[in-house]
Amino acid sequence: MVDGKPDDVICEGDVCRRVTPEEAAAHAAKAGAPEPGEADGVPKVFQLLGPTLLGKEGAEVPLSSVTGPGKVLGLYFSAHWCPPCQHFTPELARIYERFRAFHARKEDWSVVFVSSDRDEDSFKHYFENMPWLALPFAKREAKMELSALYKVRGIPTLIILDGETGELITADGRDAVVEDDECAGFPWKPRSFEEIMAGASLQDPAPADPRPVPALERIKGKVTLLYFSASWCPPCRRFTPKLVETYKALKAAGKDFEAVLVSADREAGAATEYHSHMAWPMIPYDDRKTASELNTRFGVEGIPTLVVLDEAGQVITTEGAAAVMADPTGARFPWRPQPLEALSPYTAPRINNAAVLLLVVDEEDQAKAEEAATAALGPVATATKAAPGGDDWAFLYARRGDEMCQSVLHFCGLVKDPKAEPPAGSRLLLLDVPGSQTVWDLTAAGYEATEAGCAKAVADRKAKKLGPGKKLGEDDDE
Repeated sequence: MVDGKPDDVICEGDVCRRVTPEEAAAHAAKAGAPEPGEADGVPKVFQLLGPTLLGKEGAEVPLSSVTGPGKVLGLYFSAHWCPPCQHFTPELARIYERFRAFHARKEDWSVVFVSSDRDEDSFKHYFENMPWLALPFAKREAKMELSALYKVRGIPTLIILDGETGELITADGRDAVVEDDECAGFPWKPRSFEEIMAGASLQDPAPADPRPVPALERIKGKVTLLYFSASWCPPCRRFTPKLVETYKALKAAGKDFEAVLVSADREAGAATEYHSHMAWPMIPYDDRKTASELNTRFGVEGIPTLVVLDEAGQVITTEGAAAVMADPTGARFPWRPQPLEALSPYTAPRINNAAVLLLVVDEEDQAKAEEAATAALGPVATATKAAPGGDDWAFLYARRGDEMCQSVLHFCGLVKDPKAEPPAGSRLLLLDVPGSQTVWDLTAAGYEATEAGCAKAVADRKAKKLGPGKKLGEDDDE
């Protein structure tokens, strides 16, 4: 074990990652803070970085000097105790210094070190060998919120941003610079789905005509389901027959869409045999470049993954597999996320990816629970999701005593026995698993399960007025 590695971090292969939310329930991080308020016209990332960055020898460097039209900003999440970081940092420094010396746009790219070190001395020692700027180590709250904003699960991670708008260019900056160390593709903006597919072809499953056809002839202007799967994956083999049935039901209902298999099999024969059990085309197995680019473009981290795209190639949902399981007949196709939804196997994963305002309704009847939740939380959910930063939020409701709701409460440490009778009354909760790994029992704090109470909870969260909350994995007597 490397000295200084946090207890809530696991190093595997060439990446160090934070523990999963499940692991975090037992080994929670001890630092955190609520979300900052939004400032009109100022991207959230620039708010978090602040007006000045740390330069060499303690110099204060204005953020404005590295942002603006034509500028590109890299956020480098790293730490001295992380072996993969120790390997990658010198490589990134070499690429960066050569870029700053010789590239045609040498003044346009700046990098900011966002440290995961445990103490300031370690941070200073590590930063000494870096040829870029840093977020001051004391800004621990901002560091954590930047990690949450870009869903940083492991280090080293290099996030590439538009220096004028703060918009994400790519979350895969590490791979981009390694694969393009001459920076010919700077700033490494990923190609759109249509651009990727323009040079690709599709192949129907046997025994259909095996000759590939241009991909855009089949999918242009249609809702497209990208199915990332492999024959060696047991969950995939269980899910594929269910997807076939949903596919057939949608076709029978006259829905205009197409599905495409993006194989993760290890050899062509296995991919071909697996594909024969499906009713849709695949990216030809030997076109690994297109398959790899699609995996990167849509951030596929595990399989099976079903990404649903609209007619323009924009993401509707990356939770298509859960949507199919929850709606096998496709009644809600193409499964556009709604501002307020019921807690279910389909929506529960959002707890891992956003701040969730959860309303537990004291109703046994599902229809009555939905009606009550829609009245209290619906307007707040709609307004918050439509406002800047709306993607950082999710709004869910559940019936009191619902099995999944009890599991969530148990995971948060709010009930000791998930099978025990829950306390009477509605309950309003705020969960921040990906960021501060904190839960707030808002009802206990005096917030009412009403539209006014829900609106106040959101406003207070943005204004950092909620208080410390309860850390995941923290016992009541700690």
